[in-house]
Amino acid sequence: MYRIVLVFFLIGSFTSKASADPSAEALLFQMQRGYHHNNFELALVHILQNNIEPLRLTHGWYDNKEITHLLSLSGRPVEYLSKNKQVTFAESAQLSYTLQDSRLPGLWFSVLNCSPDTLLKHYEVVSTGKNRIAGQVAQSVRLTPKEEGKYSFILWLERKTGILLRLDINDDQGNLVEQYLGVDFRFLSENSSAIKSIASMKVPVAERNRDIYKAEPDSHQWTLGWLPSGFVSLSADKHKLIGSDELVDYFLLSDGLVDVSVYISRLSATVPSREKEQFAMHGATSILSMNRDDGVTLTIVGELPATSLRRIAEAIRINHQENSQ
Repeated sequence: MYRIVLVFFLIGSFTSKASADPSAEALLFQMQRGYHHNNFELALVHILQNNIEPLRLTHGWYDNKEITHLLSLSGRPVEYLSKNKQVTFAESAQLSYTLQDSRLPGLWFSVLNCSPDTLLKHYEVVSTGKNRIAGQVAQSVRLTPKEEGKYSFILWLERKTGILLRLDINDDQGNLVEQYLGVDFRFLSENSSAIKSIASMKVPVAERNRDIYKAEPDSHQWTLGWLPSGFVSLSADKHKLIGSDELVDYFLLSDGLVDVSVYISRLSATVPSREKEQFAMHGATSILSMNRDDGVTLTIVGELPATSLRRIAEAIRINHQENSQ
């Protein structure tokens, strides 16, 4: 009789524990609900290379509008404010603007706003244990790309609500390339004065992206070749290269989580010879400039490893049919 009772006790304990711990897949859906439905404030540090940037993230609801505010806490003031789908970018004291149907920058917000179904399609998702982050018990979830050419992610989610408290971005060797680390977390009341104050901030009139960044129609000169799994071209046009007056062909690529910008032009015969390839990294963001032997120059920027940007650049082909017309 004792053995029978013990067996039922152990089975009951196992069943209770299993039901208490949601699956890794369920945690992704809980993360989105937790972020979008709670009022909270999170102090965190953004770490990339040798740079550490302290930030304060405030999120909540006011007057039936979802409010998100991200503020840098040292150096020159930089802040971003999202009210529903209108985002204000205040990256200097002299310049601020508001875009319609936009989103907050950075992989932190990309992960939060990416469809869990998209993540599950392209990543293996595994729950990897608990830890203490920003004074809270947090469940960790690892996202490993199903195919090579992308970074992996580790998320730490507040145990009860799923709110994201920490995000690690790692290369294929497991090396940390960028990190958002929560250090202090608190829930805010429904009538929080902090949320009310942020909601009342005056911002520039919202403009459409195409009104600020003037673009001309795509020249149809180029054919994209290899792309990392899940990536498609969202848009193609002609506009000026960042920091230059040069008009170039432009593609925006995305897999639903990461965006990649591709700028393409032909080298002018009057331009002095340049280095064949230049590369830089800023955290998880890679920047590749390539001058190919066929006279094509490319600049590719995105949150992918350098090897992926290089493969994208090498696989782009000139559309000879269009050129002959």
